[in-house]
Amino acid sequence: MLATTSSEYIIVLLVEDHPGVTMKIAGMFGRRGHNMISFTGAPSDKKGMSRIVIKTDGTKEQIEQIQKQMNKLIEVVKVQILQPDNCIIRELALIKLVITDELTHQKILSMVEIYHGKVVDANLKQVTLEMVGSSEKIDAFLTTMNNMNVLREASRSGNVALFRGNDSIFLH
Repeated sequence: MLATTSSEYIIVLLVEDHPGVTMKIAGMFGRRGHNMISFTGAPSDKKGMSRIVIKTDGTKEQIEQIQKQMNKLIEVVKVQILQPDNCIIRELALIKLVITDELTHQKILSMVEIYHGKVVDANLKQVTLEMVGSSEKIDAFLTTMNNMNVLREASRSGNVALFRGNDSIFLH
């Protein structure tokens, strides 16, 4: 009997770095009806290779099927499924907030400190900050700022992830 409980998973791919690879990966997800919650790709530490981190949801069986399908793509060199308990997952957000008065400004700076954000640009009418942490942390901060009616704009990187300890996804 197949499990029907859906959970979030992090899939890390090491792929050949050339045009069209991202389209093939996204196409495979789309054809099978799987949602990519987050997609991050950048050059890896290996020349000619890129590292792609995909956050998706599904049952264990669906994720195993995605892994098998990814392994069939010629450009995909390695596929790993990361579990939250054996990896470090972070996201970066740039967040622009509106300053309406001095009291609001002080409340914003207080919340930025509580959430360990960093102001990267400011003037009398707005403040832009960067925040690094879990998606849940960034979601909570954005909700708080939205409730204060000061959220103007946010841009998020998507997840990046590494195994904890000695494990890694690298080529020998």
